[in-house]
Amino acid sequence: MVVEAEYGALETTTNAIEITNTACGETLDCLEAYDTEEATYFRFDSRDRADEYASSLEDAFVVNYIVMDFAGKDDAGREKQRWAMEALAGTWQDFEGTFPDR
Repeated sequence: MVVEAEYGALETTTNAIEITNTACGETLDCLEAYDTEEATYFRFDSRDRADEYASSLEDAFVVNYIVMDFAGKDDAGREKQRWAMEALAGTWQDFEGTFPDR
């Protein structure tokens, strides 16, 4: 849902490719993963696990169960990455955080 804007909104992810089979497994216990031009997205089974993983990354944004990793995604542009963060945060009514000043 987050990486495919089927609801008529502004497209905030580009060239989404599912990478769950290669990204999630014994090393990283995520449930789902997608690579886009803006970020690599990882979905976990709990908010605590998502927070834990995000804290291990140098440049990340976390909302509930989903982590956006911006490593190696500099070509996308910070504005598009900001739109992607806002779209992810907007999928939950309870988001009260701030967006990193990347």
